[in-house]
Amino acid sequence: MPKPLLIVGDGPTAKTGLGRIMGDLALRIATQMPDVYRIACAGYHGPTSRHLPYHQYFLEGVTDNFICPTLPEICDDFFGEERGIICFIWDCSRVGWFSQPEQIGGEVLKSFPGLKNWILKSNFEKWIYVPLDSSGPNDRLTFPLALTLIGFDRILAYGQFGDDVIRRTIGDEEAKKRHLAYLPHGIDTDVFFAMPQAAARKTFFKNTGAQPLVDIPVAPLQDGEALVGIIATNQHRKDWSMAIEAVSILSRKRPVRLWCHCDKLEQYWSIPALLADFKLLGNTVVSLGYLSDAAMARGYSATDVTLGIAPEGFGFCTAESMACGVPCVTGSYANGAALVRSAMTVDPIAYRYDGLYAQKRPVYDPHEWADKADGWIGQRTIMDPEYDWNVLWERWKEYLTEAAK
Repeated sequence: MPKPLLIVGDGPTAKTGLGRIMGDLALRIATQMPDVYRIACAGYHGPTSRHLPYHQYFLEGVTDNFICPTLPEICDDFFGEERGIICFIWDCSRVGWFSQPEQIGGEVLKSFPGLKNWILKSNFEKWIYVPLDSSGPNDRLTFPLALTLIGFDRILAYGQFGDDVIRRTIGDEEAKKRHLAYLPHGIDTDVFFAMPQAAARKTFFKNTGAQPLVDIPVAPLQDGEALVGIIATNQHRKDWSMAIEAVSILSRKRPVRLWCHCDKLEQYWSIPALLADFKLLGNTVVSLGYLSDAAMARGYSATDVTLGIAPEGFGFCTAESMACGVPCVTGSYANGAALVRSAMTVDPIAYRYDGLYAQKRPVYDPHEWADKADGWIGQRTIMDPEYDWNVLWERWKEYLTEAAK
């Protein structure tokens, strides 16, 4: 009898990294393990799709602190009388109300007494596939996050970095009780693969729709002009200022065209202001919002090097760049470093603690990023096959089969 497994997070059609992870896993479990799991997804971003071979629920009324008041109704509908599994694919800072409704959720659940009682009385397993892009003081997570994690029955990290941080945080005994392990997400190498760079450069603007921010015609990419890609959302942990300064430094050494692909120009950072400040407006093109995976793969293939500008829990853009044969310069801190060759990483010059959970954030010297990028221009690379879904899925099947017992 297949076990009912409800995956909760952004949503399988959401145009976010966590949404993509949910969608990829749910599709593979639904089509390749139907005898082990009966699967559904619940999310609050993106439309549902009739093309997906599993049920999709919309999480109505998700609050600013990620409380999901309609989760009991969804579970009653999906689980019925069976004992099911709820697996969150969210940062652990979002789910303390669920894993520890008394110790952490006591205050925030006052407005949802029925939800709190349901969590305390219901008979389901609690799983989390947890992205960790940082540690905290003493290279552990802070106490509220530790308490959140030990409220789960099963914890899965994305990589060795996350596994190590969690193990230091909750200790080996608690980690063993919660079957702590790590499994990376995969990259679809039927879509993301190395294409001839010369051909990709000729069709780059057509494929990506990238345009200058200033009122000048789009100039074709010139021979000898390095195309540098920054593919990242506009949020505080993505260090756009350091990255744009690094490209500015690089532009003093060689002709450079910068391609920025992001969700918004103005949010945490003012990207146009940074480009103006570092005198890159005239040689930058920008694409915004959604591009298909195929278009992104052709865009990556046109570049000479990309910059992975943030510590990552997984690092989609880093892995996709590598899969397309394009070197990605990134920091040596957090999981992104595992996706590239060590010679592509830059070490922090310092660390700082940031935000409510005192997240340990790296500080980098942009000159070192510029030098590293300069050294990789003109070279191609390959992604470690460990991250190819065609290889990786067997590990996932083994893990999920064991977890269902």
